[in-house]
Formats: sequence, structure tokens, C-alpha cells
Amino acid sequence: MKISMQITVVAACLLSVPVVSGAELKVNTLSPAADSATTTVLIGRNSADNMIVTLEFEAPESMWMQAGNPPKWTEHRPSKGEHFHVEVKPVDPGSKTRIPYAEVKFSAVNHNNNKTVSGSLHPSWGSSGLHYGYNSPLAGDGSYEATVTVGVPTFGRTDESKDLWKKPVVTKFHFKLANGKLTEVTEPAPEPK
Repeated sequence: MKISMQITVVAACLLSVPVVSGAELKVNTLSPAADSATTTVLIGRNSADNMIVTLEFEAPESMWMQAGNPPKWTEHRPSKGEHFHVEVKPVDPGSKTRIPYAEVKFSAVNHNNNKTVSGSLHPSWGSSGLHYGYNSPLAGDGSYEATVTVGVPTFGRTDESKDLWKKPVVTKFHFKLANGKLTEVTEPAPEPK
């Protein structure tokens, strides 16, 4: 299975679910600019519909995945031009547990060139624990609006949790790239206590 990206002109009707939005996104200016090739950069953390969604960028990395019939472990190395590893960490604020078994999608519009990069993130395990990730080239320098959609998790629930996450959670982030480095990110919501 090959991870692929598509760069397309933005269509106004990409999402059929309402966007969960709180207050206007606040921007943090990074000085000096952050290089995700050398450090993990927090793009933002939002609280949306009883879920905390964290978005981070770091250097692209190889991922081991099962593919084929019978399934066989294969290494998927970053493709040429993929300079960013996008990580999404959805968390239940009550138990402070990462949410598994969800389909997670990422889309980012570069407002300077009107290009969009989008893809489905794979469930992954790494040094930061359970997360959803994929490698991306993004769409060049510019100011971005990113949308993260966390689909309805497919695990069983108890009576107390039966009403959690019955619809996709959609939240937005802002970031800006200049010379391939991050110069602006979304001011993060507080981490769950």
C-alpha cells in the first residue's frame, strides 16, 4: 500500500459534517522559526465536542505496515518531497486516554497559492505512543488553514460512554511556513488535567 497525496484546488463542499468551532483561532508567532526536520512542532491543541485534538509536525519517517494477502510487514519510507510527518493525537479529556479505532483525516489549504493537501492518517505507534500519522509534502510556503476530522471510533461502549463521539469531530488549525520552517502556529488549548 502506498501513501499518496493529492494537491487540488479547494472545493467548498469537501466536508459534509459541521465544523466544531470554539472561539476564533489565536495565532502564536514563533521566533525563531521552528524546523520540524529537527524537532517536533506543536501546531495546536483544540478542545472540540468532548475530545482534545493535538496536531504536530516532525521530520518524515518510515512506517512499518502490514499489506498483501497473506499480510506481510513492509517498510514504507518517505517519498521524495515529503518533508513533514503529520501527527494527530485525539484524547478523551475525562480519562486522558488516546482514542483508538477512528478514521482520521487531514486537509490543509495554503491561502497564498490556493492549493490543498489532504490525506487519511494511519494509526501508528511510536515514541509518543498511539497516534495517527502520515508523511506529507504540504503545498509550499504560505499561510494555511488545516482541518482535522476524527471519525466515529468503532470500539464498544458502556452505558456511561454510549453518548460519546456519535458523530465525527472536526476542528481547525492555523500554521504558516516560510522557507520550509514554521513561523506561526495555533495557540494551544490547555492540556487536560
